Amino acid sequence: MIEIASGKLTGLKKQGVREYRGIPFAAPPMGENRFRAPQPVTPWAGVRVADAFRPAAWQQANPLMGTEQISDDCLYLNVWAPEGEGPFPVMVWVHGGAYTSGSPSQLLYQGHRLAASQQVVVVNITYRLGAWGFGWFHDVAPGLEADSNLGLRDQVAALQWVQENIAAFGGDPSRVTVFGESAGGFSVATLMATPAAKSLFQRAIVQSGAADFVLAPDQASRVTEALLAALPGEGGVSDRLRNTEAKPFVKAQLAAMRLVVDRGLRKSTPQFGMVYMPVVDGDFLPQSPVEAIAAGCAADKELMAGVCEDEWHLFQFAPPFNGGVGADRFLAFDTAEILRRMNRQLPGRAQQAFDLYQQELVINPRRGLMDTVSALETDRTFRVPTVRLLDAHAAAGGAAWGFRFAHEVEAFGMPLGACHVSDVPMVFGLTDTPAGQIFTGGGAVAAALSEQVMNAWGGFAQHGEPGWPLWREQRQARTFGPGESMTSLMSAPRETFWRDIIPAPA
Repeated sequence: MIEIASGKLTGLKKQGVREYRGIPFAAPPMGENRFRAPQPVTPWAGVRVADAFRPAAWQQANPLMGTEQISDDCLYLNVWAPEGEGPFPVMVWVHGGAYTSGSPSQLLYQGHRLAASQQVVVVNITYRLGAWGFGWFHDVAPGLEADSNLGLRDQVAALQWVQENIAAFGGDPSRVTVFGESAGGFSVATLMATPAAKSLFQRAIVQSGAADFVLAPDQASRVTEALLAALPGEGGVSDRLRNTEAKPFVKAQLAAMRLVVDRGLRKSTPQFGMVYMPVVDGDFLPQSPVEAIAAGCAADKELMAGVCEDEWHLFQFAPPFNGGVGADRFLAFDTAEILRRMNRQLPGRAQQAFDLYQQELVINPRRGLMDTVSALETDRTFRVPTVRLLDAHAAAGGAAWGFRFAHEVEAFGMPLGACHVSDVPMVFGLTDTPAGQIFTGGGAVAAALSEQVMNAWGGFAQHGEPGWPLWREQRQARTFGPGESMTSLMSAPRETFWRDIIPAPA
């Protein structure tokens, strides 16, 4: 049994760690708190048994994500702590899921092996998702008096909880590393530029993330208007938002996901499918994160950031993630169809992009010309923004290190290369689990690579240095998997191509 600010807890013992599931870090965001910033936890009497994971925040049920149950009462976290008194470094994981799905309790995020092998306290946090977490209601529903960036505020509240309570688990609140993948990686980069989070962590690891996944208020208003048009019920907008149940709300927000928005406060990177993200509100998030980082707002923090070599292959070629499109269909696409898709990604630059990526790639015959579309989207969404983040932080005087995952896998009947999510089981030491085998292939090679990755992540959390040269020295990244141990993230032709599309911060 341990005691934290809100009461006494007991947990579980599992594989050399103490595990605590479903600890509330804020009051349930229900009733008048539905669209409010997270509120303090009400202390409990007696001993709380923290032995069960809690339902996820509002989202569509997805067995692959491990999110069959959702609830209004969702602001909880999970802790894995090594045996012993510590103090141990703390690693706070922010889950991915395009800001609309996911849970800190997913099978790929179980923290017991990382905690035990690296002698760190692992904390997995949740946050409100979709329009509930990132809707912009100021312009279209002022009577709601909603706070902005609720999902981001939840993340900050969880980090505040860590500062106040982690010592009871043997954690050191002065050595906190925030790490996350995909939307979790976007979140970590955004937290670096969030003033309320400034003193709450010292180190950051951005996996398949970026510092430009933000919207301007006018773009966020368009998204919210589409949500409201699809929202069921009667009465005024504010009343419907307050009273709509979770499942109809999530169904209504799907209507907005057909929109195209301007990601990163610029016209050159239209974003489709993923339209809910933090809003540069001039208050809680005053500035585009990459611009703020370039100006030195996080120069006192150590940063690791990197990508998987073939990020978009998961969404382009794996039937569970691409809408069920089989190989026979995309192998039949001709050049005209490829150019049409590229023009959607980069309006007015399709032919230029097609010529470049045909020269840069060795096309896999099982994937065909869609390899070029996938490589372009990998760069547009992940690789180029990661380079911009590393450059911005290094130029501001911050210590930054790059990395790249190159371990290839065949999954869902397709060669997916080093695709999105393939890094996650490496980080958590879960390559031999059923979920981990899907994304790494399992076996001795994946297990050995996972040991390298955990040692690097754990060493960074322990000492603020992962074991390879700083980004500022040669602008090269550490490769995990086959290939040169240190390499550039982009070729010179791609650097030139992207220079004006996603420009470096001023």
